[in-house]
Amino acid sequence: MKPLSEMTHYEVLEVEPEASASDVERAYRIASATYSDDSLATYSLYEESEVEAIRERIEQAYQVLASNEARVDYDVGIGGTEPASEPGLVEIELDFETVSDVALANAATEIDEFTDLEDLNDGSFDGARLRRTRLSRGIDIGKIAQITKINPTYLECIEEERFDELPADVYVRGFVVAYAGCVGLDPDRVAPVYMDRLRSSRRPAGPPGRARGRRR
Repeated sequence: MKPLSEMTHYEVLEVEPEASASDVERAYRIASATYSDDSLATYSLYEESEVEAIRERIEQAYQVLASNEARVDYDVGIGGTEPASEPGLVEIELDFETVSDVALANAATEIDEFTDLEDLNDGSFDGARLRRTRLSRGIDIGKIAQITKINPTYLECIEEERFDELPADVYVRGFVVAYAGCVGLDPDRVAPVYMDRLRSSRRPAGPPGRARGRRR
């Protein structure tokens, strides 16, 4: 993962250079929510100064890409190459591969009542399995949203495996870790299995095979 200061505005917001204005707006809202004061991401491995640097970089990227004129000038300026490092920015990497133990510890007082762990030997942690576990314990999806600060729509998408409506993988993994902790499942077991399903669904299909004709 590149250091933050070496990322383009598109990479910071995780959108393609061809992204529409609505795509940019949506990506900005997701990124801002992820690093808000009450988000689990702010309790991750990042220091306060690092989180603030990320927020500033997100705002900077959005201000440019949300303006047609500024965006055109920016595109011309980068000319398809990576921008030079910007002075004053903290050299950190946007690598939110996991929600740390510290993150879940901050919500521990609220989720202790859900930690009736069960021994799930088959390891089939798909969306339906997560939903069944939640319902069997009488946990409302709104309660999970309240604890984790995750948009309930995303929690529903996780349960229903509407992968095309979920944000980038790096955010989804954090969501799944937090969800699992709230319903009393082991995040270290759930997240890798679920993310394999998500990545498989997003993997581009290979080129169609060429039929072999019989030689005459």
